[in-house]
Amino acid sequence: MRQVVSVRLRPLAVVAIAVCLAAWGRPSRIEPRSLPGWQSYDRYCIACHGAAGDGLGPAAPFTWGRPRSLSAGEYRWRSTPIGNPPTDDDLRATLRHGAGGTSMPGFAGALTEAEIDELIAIIKAFSPASFAAPGTAIAIGTPPAPDPERGAVAWTRLGCASCHGATGAGDGPSAKAMARAPYDLRAFVIRRPRATDDRDTRRAAIAMSIATGLTGTAMPGYADSVPKAELWALADHVLSLAPRVGRTDRSQLDPEEIAADRTAKITVGTWPGQGDDDEAAIFGSAVAPQGPPPAGLAPAQASLSARQCARCHAKQHREWESSLHARAASPGLIAQIDHALPATEAESCQRCHNPLAEQRTDRQLRHEGISCAGCHVRAWTRHGPPDVAPSLLSLPGYPLTTLAIYERGDFCMGCHQLPPRSAVNGKPLLNTYKEWLEGPYMRRGVQCQHCHMPNREHTFLGVHDPGTFRQGYTLTAEAHRRDGKVSVVAEMINVGAGHFLPTTPTPAAWLRLELVDGRGAVIEGATASLRIGRDIYFDGSWHERADTRIPPGERAVMARAWSGGRVASATGVRVTVEVHPDDYYEGLYQTRMRGKLAAEARALYKTALARARSTHYISEQRIVEIR
Repeated sequence: MRQVVSVRLRPLAVVAIAVCLAAWGRPSRIEPRSLPGWQSYDRYCIACHGAAGDGLGPAAPFTWGRPRSLSAGEYRWRSTPIGNPPTDDDLRATLRHGAGGTSMPGFAGALTEAEIDELIAIIKAFSPASFAAPGTAIAIGTPPAPDPERGAVAWTRLGCASCHGATGAGDGPSAKAMARAPYDLRAFVIRRPRATDDRDTRRAAIAMSIATGLTGTAMPGYADSVPKAELWALADHVLSLAPRVGRTDRSQLDPEEIAADRTAKITVGTWPGQGDDDEAAIFGSAVAPQGPPPAGLAPAQASLSARQCARCHAKQHREWESSLHARAASPGLIAQIDHALPATEAESCQRCHNPLAEQRTDRQLRHEGISCAGCHVRAWTRHGPPDVAPSLLSLPGYPLTTLAIYERGDFCMGCHQLPPRSAVNGKPLLNTYKEWLEGPYMRRGVQCQHCHMPNREHTFLGVHDPGTFRQGYTLTAEAHRRDGKVSVVAEMINVGAGHFLPTTPTPAAWLRLELVDGRGAVIEGATASLRIGRDIYFDGSWHERADTRIPPGERAVMARAWSGGRVASATGVRVTVEVHPDDYYEGLYQTRMRGKLAAEARALYKTALARARSTHYISEQRIVEIR
């Protein structure tokens, strides 16, 4: 016989037990930063998906398709029914292969399988409730023979056209009432991650999306309401609508982002992310005045001048002193902000060229351009990368905060990426970060600092340095004589720049071909040149004449042929690559000098023009024998 015991609990105890019981039913929250894969997440993912996993990283305004909010736990590319989380294999496929037509790259080859699994753990940690119960993959059966005619009938019968429209353009009668417009099946490639992109693989990807539906959109799943044969037939119809190739110019922005940013959300010279509070506070707005220096700082530490930083940071100062950063407040800039530009535009320029508030009133600081303090000092606290350089004291004698952003490309983007609203022909006037984001280096974890600050050097070498530019390309050329005609083909391949070569509209390079005789004399009429650069002009608004820059891994090809006259005496072709690093500004300064100017402004422009012309150089020149 069992004894029944009656227990009276105090109210507080009842509450405590209830909380404990509720907690047993909830997945425990694991801080993503505490997991082994955070270092990989910081390097490969944080720029787009953000430190909080909310899809609001600093790169988000520049991606094709907004980055997924991992913290929301809504995933479209699943093999599971709507309302279920993706399987680990679904997440693994996305990380390995990326998503076509978006800025989400595939990391197969860059990350090991163990590193991918560590990233999956971080993804789950951002939204543990979403993964509390595992999802079960839907079986869509063995693909039958293609039947697009049956699919077209099903398209109408199932009401697909009410959202996607009769032609799949996303313009059906129900589309206007939707918060998120239906996918334009004619304009965009199939995005679901997949290992290959042959017809059968694309067909299977479409069939799975129809079966599972797309979480976060109005697209339902049809796995339980449509026979499998009809589901595959629907996929055949969609496949007949979808383009085979997506956008070819990956440097262009989504038109929606350009239109949205015309409301001036992103400010030039600031960090557009919404992640870490420290990072947003330091780079997310104009640099505030430092205020009175704390009494605990030594005299050199209480100065914002780079000359005083050199007392302890001698190596870094020597490198910086020869850099363009140190000359960012150039005579041309000063002429414009003091004599030409409206106050708002001048302030925009100074956000990058003179970032410190104190540089507006201290002329000595102004001439230091982008100095040490511009990147490293806020409210008299120094900031820098996590590990101290070997050349520095291991224990600094001043307040120091270390941040991972100093070793990521988005540290540079505030000044090396203009906002979407500045787009001309779909591309911001300064688009370096976007070019890197869409290129082959980002997916391998190669950041701006790896090439422009190797071993943390502060020289920031780029197009103005002949050696650096020469490392950016390979040049091949061939010349042949057939039937009295000389044909020449030359190619420049971008093998060393993580962005377009050259990246900004300022420089221009010329690839020149000249037929020469045995004495090296140029044969009249047998010359040609190709300008490599972004050719823009301003007449009240910006326009682009041409864009012949070379994306990473791609090439510029120049082919010419000559015949008749003295061509018969040609023995070779002289191939030259000539670079004018400040080509755009040369034209601007000359235009300004043709107008009426104050004596001081004219002197500044004259100095600026002379400096710009002095930077011209021959990157490479060779004679190729005609065969």
